[in-house]
Amino acid sequence: MSGFNPIVLFWYIFPVLVYFACRFIVSALSLNDRFHVKAPDLAVPFLMVGIHQLSKYTFDQAITLYYLISIFLLGILLAVFQAYYYEEIQYNRYFKMYWRSIFLFTIIFHIVLIILNIVSYL
Repeated sequence: MSGFNPIVLFWYIFPVLVYFACRFIVSALSLNDRFHVKAPDLAVPFLMVGIHQLSKYTFDQAITLYYLISIFLLGILLAVFQAYYYEEIQYNRYFKMYWRSIFLFTIIFHIVLIILNIVSYL
């Protein structure tokens, strides 16, 4: 693990900044009314970049590949869940549920990386 870098503090508050910026964009362009797009839907790609950068600072290598594999497995599990629970897969419902669960998984993954980064400096 490398020494402390002040840029890491930016990646700690990055999810909050991204969320509020996406909320502003959604409200300014009224994307929720026209396309039913919410702030978490826009925040996911930016948070993926944050995970990549924070993992490089935490582990001295990027763990983005493991993150992507986890997202693909999440998609498979959601498809199996919808097929079992609803006895069919409605694509609109599936993609909306999948994208929103990616957001939750990304936020949790980012928080875990922040905790691991803080622990690595102790």
